[in-house]
Amino acid sequence: IAAAKISLQQLADKMEETMTKEDVQMLAFQMISLAGNAMDCFYNSLLEKQQGNQQQSDELFEEGEKNLNECHQIQTNLIQEETRGGELPYSLIMTHAQDHFTNALNWKMMVKLLMNDKT
Repeated sequence: IAAAKISLQQLADKMEETMTKEDVQMLAFQMISLAGNAMDCFYNSLLEKQQGNQQQSDELFEEGEKNLNECHQIQTNLIQEETRGGELPYSLIMTHAQDHFTNALNWKMMVKLLMNDKT
């Protein structure tokens, strides 16, 4: 399945109809990509900080937060849809995406600690 990027508006529109397993899988692949990008940004932010490149470190960390926030927004929309009674087909790929999101969130907290910043 190709992971085409779905905008948040397209996601909202899609949730007005019944989501297919393929729809859930496409969102999962998008979450995996966003979480992976976030982890990469956080890691590289730490490396830049260690090399004394504060501005580059800050920019990478901010980019990581943007990716993580977009990933979280997809997750939040799916949770809200389910709590409204919407049927979301089970997907192991979505479970994997949730794992990636959690790992990215943990990476963010650990990098902040390693950079001696407040969490």
